[in-house]
Amino acid sequence: MDYQKFRAALILVPIVFFSAYLSVGKYYIPLEHILSLSFPEPFEYTIFFNVRLPRAIEAAVFGACMGICGAALQTTLRNPLVSPYILGISSGSAFGAALAIALLGQGFFFLVQPSAIMFGLGGIFLTLLVSRFRGQLSPISLVLGGIIISALFSGLLSLVQILVDPEKTQTIVAWIIGRLNVVTWDDVTVSVPLALLGIAGLLILRWRIFTLSMGDEEARSLGIHVEKERLLTILLASVATASVVSVTGIIGWVCLISPHITRFIVGSNPRFLLPASISVGASFMLVADLISRTVWTFEIPVGVITTIVGAPLFLYLMRRSMHEWRS
Repeated sequence: MDYQKFRAALILVPIVFFSAYLSVGKYYIPLEHILSLSFPEPFEYTIFFNVRLPRAIEAAVFGACMGICGAALQTTLRNPLVSPYILGISSGSAFGAALAIALLGQGFFFLVQPSAIMFGLGGIFLTLLVSRFRGQLSPISLVLGGIIISALFSGLLSLVQILVDPEKTQTIVAWIIGRLNVVTWDDVTVSVPLALLGIAGLLILRWRIFTLSMGDEEARSLGIHVEKERLLTILLASVATASVVSVTGIIGWVCLISPHITRFIVGSNPRFLLPASISVGASFMLVADLISRTVWTFEIPVGVITTIVGAPLFLYLMRRSMHEWRS
């Protein structure tokens, strides 16, 4: 493999999709206007800067975050079905957002994001708490703990939806489905810094993540503190995931499908898997959201598109790569 070309492709592919995303839509904006930042019509400027650009940034960061977090957790826990969502982060964030909407209403929608982040991190904290067995965090106990906490928050979320009035229920459901059509620059300011912090931390740890993927005994023999490194990886992925989910809602399958697509292309070595997952995740999300807002006369929530595309594709990739996960 020519690694220089590989690195160039990692950078260029999402840039191409990002440019297409900004240009294509119900109103077409010529690429030369975007590159020169010269817009002859005032409404063209408004569409670009106030609608498409923040949405494109959020979509790309969300996809990049889901890609690298999914890859890091699957590698660290040696389980191809693990994702940030299965550890209680998404269900905790959903409950936090629903609770804020139920108690405060849409007039205080700016408080939904902090509430979603807080409860998302609370979800992973509870997962870590219930998963500790004999002072250790094993991959199996983490997954089982995540399932338990996710079920708990899902039940609480259902209770909130039952108790609130129908108008708030619709708002909660719209948030849970996952959407990018309401993203603003304020949302980008809230979510992107924490997401980039988590992404950078996981990239720095990718050599240790590779060691963890070889098994606990092998990692300990190389001087790695397994529980500490595993906990740090989970916390970085949790912070990044909670920050973007607090804005977008629960957009499913991106955190599962992106690492598997990447693994199919570059293999399982975290040296290449983690940075490549950023590119694949961002590209996948940009394409999915572009489809959601251009193919039909009305906009479909992007979470619906990622599910329709992701589920069969994930099944295909799982069948192709199952031998890699056999003990």
